Amino acid sequence: MRITAENLTVRRGRREVVRGVSLTVDPGEAVAIVGPNGGGKTTLLQALLGLLPHASGCARLDGDDVTRLPRREIARRAAFLPQQIEGFAGFCVADVVRAARYAHRRPFEPLCATDEDAVRSAMDACAITDLSDRPMHALSGGERQKVWLAAAVAQGAPALLLDEPTTALDPRHQADLIRMLRRLRDEGKTILIVTHDLDAAVALDCRVVALRDGRKVFDAPVSSFLDEGALRDVFDCGFELLSSSDGTPGVRVRV
Repeated sequence: MRITAENLTVRRGRREVVRGVSLTVDPGEAVAIVGPNGGGKTTLLQALLGLLPHASGCARLDGDDVTRLPRREIARRAAFLPQQIEGFAGFCVADVVRAARYAHRRPFEPLCATDEDAVRSAMDACAITDLSDRPMHALSGGERQKVWLAAAVAQGAPALLLDEPTTALDPRHQADLIRMLRRLRDEGKTILIVTHDLDAAVALDCRVVALRDGRKVFDAPVSSFLDEGALRDVFDCGFELLSSSDGTPGVRVRV
């Protein structure tokens, strides 16, 4: 699934939150969108899916303008995990993941064997099979986040767009998430992730697109982003460049 933005501008009220952004994410590519708070990251993600109106420019999924695609067709092409999801308090985990198959079924049509296989596979991949019968309101924040991720995977779309997916996850589950995203990318999924965790972008070994004040100010492999000057230009603060015992790079804000 190829995702493109062409000179995309999005307004919230009178403010231009995304300003003339052009971007292409190729099939099987992973891209991390980073930048300071208020930089337009979440707005860009939503606009790429047609969830927000475009003041100018356009967004396309495999060449088709998202504003001309039915919502169900968009859901077949791209799964979206937002920062916050409301509702589902009275539902058990398995039913929440099953609900993600809506794009492949007619209204009120029961799930078929293919749907159930997708649900089981997604729950297994996200290590929540043991939570299958638990009600959502009885889960921790981290457990709920894993359920939402499983639902996005179960949707079966060739692209995954994730907004701060490591929220509420402890370090071990963050590592599990990154390993799963790398595996999905290697299997051909297109991955677009908004994150404040620069180490997650390093671990994913992906391309980095940085936004500041709604404009794209950086677009290159993560290895090029690990530069004190580039980081300062985006975040307006100093960073220390680190290296672990095995040579894995990392960053830390200088205080």
